[in-house]
Amino acid sequence: MYPTLLKIGGIQIYSYGLMLFLSFLAGIYVVERRAKRFGVDSKAVTDLALWILLAVVVGSRLFYVAFHWDEFSNDLIGIFAFWRGGLAGLMFYGGFIGALAAGLIFVRVRKLPVIKLLDAAAPAIVLGEGITRIGCFLNGCCFGKPTSFFLGVRFPPNSPAGATFPDILIHPTQLYSSLAGFAMFLAALYLERRRLKDGVLFAVILILYSLYRFGIDFVRYYEDAANYWGNQVVSLGLVAVGVVLLLVFLRRQQKKTGQHAGARS
Repeated sequence: MYPTLLKIGGIQIYSYGLMLFLSFLAGIYVVERRAKRFGVDSKAVTDLALWILLAVVVGSRLFYVAFHWDEFSNDLIGIFAFWRGGLAGLMFYGGFIGALAAGLIFVRVRKLPVIKLLDAAAPAIVLGEGITRIGCFLNGCCFGKPTSFFLGVRFPPNSPAGATFPDILIHPTQLYSSLAGFAMFLAALYLERRRLKDGVLFAVILILYSLYRFGIDFVRYYEDAANYWGNQVVSLGLVAVGVVLLLVFLRRQQKKTGQHAGARS
């Protein structure tokens, strides 16, 4: 729709890049505001955010390369030129996994409370999804399949969506994902008031997001089956991880409760 929001001389401000930047700032703000409540130093959160930003770029690029190896088999230098493919040169799940891995390593090295930090960050993750996907819609990427549904959108021919499906109504999967991200953000804030056990909030959000991503991919367009199946496998894998974490966190709290009860008796 509007891939470029503003041009000032030779400088262009891209809608996706702006939304990604805003989502990053919003995420830092949310986590820093919540950090003290979870016993985490807000300065450590800022340092963590810088590491996660780097991990997102590296992880999303490596995930893309893994599923598009034919593009790089004769151009290994191109692996590092992540800007060549534009937004098509990055994949969300790679960034998510990279950020999670970098975050876990950081908190271990800095000896931060891992589980509490995950709970503090859970709402920020889905809020970032809600904001960033607006950028996807404006850019015309990450689009859906053709549809007769009344919410279908025709994208201009100069966008990736419009070039693939010219003058055809398609699912605005970007907006579906944006609304889902905002809904999960509100759900996370609501669940937090229920005084959940440590780690439960993160596990629940991980399960909800992964289930949503698994479902939305049935109406999202992929240029090849490898991308589709790769994302579906990762989605189901993260659902399984979330369920395991949920059970572990609940059981750990039950053991602590039982130990305290035994001590009092």
